[in-house]
Amino acid sequence: MQVTVEKISNVECRLTIVVPANQVQDAYTKQINQFTQKANIKGFRQGKAPKSVIEQQYGQEAREKALNEVIQHSYFEALNSDSVKNQISRPISMPRIEAKSMLIDQPFEFTATFDTLPPIENIGFALDNVEKLKVDVAENDMDHVMSQLIKQYTKWNVVDRPAQEKDRVVIDYYAIFEGKSDDANKIQSFPLELGSKVMLPGFEQGLVGAKAGDEKRLSLTFPADFNIAERAGKPIEFVVNVKEVYEAKAPNMDEDFVKQLGIKTGKQEDLKTQIKQSLEHERDRLTKEKLKEQVFGKLLEQNPIEIPKSLIDKEAASIHDEVYQHQHHDHHSHSPEEMATFNDIAKKRVSLGILIAEYAKQANLQVDKDKVKKRIQEIASVYENPQEVIDYLSTPEHLNGVEAQVLEEQVLDKLLEGIPVTEKVMSYAELKGVRQ
Repeated sequence: MQVTVEKISNVECRLTIVVPANQVQDAYTKQINQFTQKANIKGFRQGKAPKSVIEQQYGQEAREKALNEVIQHSYFEALNSDSVKNQISRPISMPRIEAKSMLIDQPFEFTATFDTLPPIENIGFALDNVEKLKVDVAENDMDHVMSQLIKQYTKWNVVDRPAQEKDRVVIDYYAIFEGKSDDANKIQSFPLELGSKVMLPGFEQGLVGAKAGDEKRLSLTFPADFNIAERAGKPIEFVVNVKEVYEAKAPNMDEDFVKQLGIKTGKQEDLKTQIKQSLEHERDRLTKEKLKEQVFGKLLEQNPIEIPKSLIDKEAASIHDEVYQHQHHDHHSHSPEEMATFNDIAKKRVSLGILIAEYAKQANLQVDKDKVKKRIQEIASVYENPQEVIDYLSTPEHLNGVEAQVLEEQVLDKLLEGIPVTEKVMSYAELKGVRQ
């Protein structure tokens, strides 16, 4: 067997493989013999039909099976040969096979084209300074969560009176901008909580005092810093029809309500303790993510690598399915238009994964088993039955994911060695990017 290696690019290779004619013939004879033993040919006992009859009826099928067997065997034999292994890295995609010659009693030639990982000799990394966030969970952060819990369980009742601050109104409305009415695109049955500050300044205040059935005409102005520059600072009118007014009936933060939230003791102090633990866990996750963004962003910037399209497509499909798995969407439908929106982030994820794995290899980093065990316990601690989660994550098919997370953090720690750290104090609300 002859093998020629062609590097099409840093991430794509082609093998041209020539198989001797006698090997192809042997594979064909083997297939014909199998058909002879199994075939039921009218007029002959099973296994006794002449070879010519078998070839006439099953020759084409036997030839196709023989060639498939030859291709598979010779392809893997070529990959495992020292001459090929010394020239290319292992394939990361299924080969694209193309037969070049199929003449009887002649050597069989075919090509196998496949993707490979890019060659990475030395990974460079330099960072003058890294910013580390210091975030304390304060009393007002816990109070904010408790107020959100109350809001979540609040019931809304229709009232026949003028709307007040903190009421909810259901409205239809459209805009008039620069003399042009947009009533064709009227927003209908929009629920709006007065005082929530989700609309333009003055919109919600203008509905205080309105009753169901009222029509309000609001003359407002876009803020000077409005995100659409051509509208910033310009006047706009809204025609608003109030359909319903709702009053909030909020639950009391008493023992029964606290028990309803899953706190068996019914004590507010225990609820606050659980909230604080949850917020601290989220804080640790977010501050770690911010740190990773700085460090791994620089790692990607300083080590640009070519990525096989097959890996990008696979990761983009995975991201697509993550995004749509809980929505009414055929998340198995991967149209080119949908995939294009995920390609950039997919390329970054794949590139970072390759660089982290290669850096760990070059730095002789091994997954710390104790840290893996600790990580599993941390994940399990927030669930009602931690041991079930520990058992689940300890299975081989899920353990790999946890080990990859731990190795990523070990690489992060290694990259940060010797880099000056600047501490930045930030509130939890700022970290989350929310108003309280």
